[in-house]
Amino acid sequence: MRVNGKQYPCSPGLTLRTLVSDLGLDPRKVVVMHGDEIYRGGDVPESPVADHDVIEIVTMMQGG
Repeated sequence: MRVNGKQYPCSPGLTLRTLVSDLGLDPRKVVVMHGDEIYRGGDVPESPVADHDVIEIVTMMQGG
């Protein structure tokens, strides 16, 4: 699968929420695009991912 444009290993049973956690990200502070679906702050589901999936993850930051 591709995560933010880079190849990433897809292990059996991997879910979107687990992927975000494995990457060391707080699911409440990211926006995840999985195919045509977009999940915002804390709504990242336990949806399974597959080898052919394309996932984009953006970290929300405060600032000015």
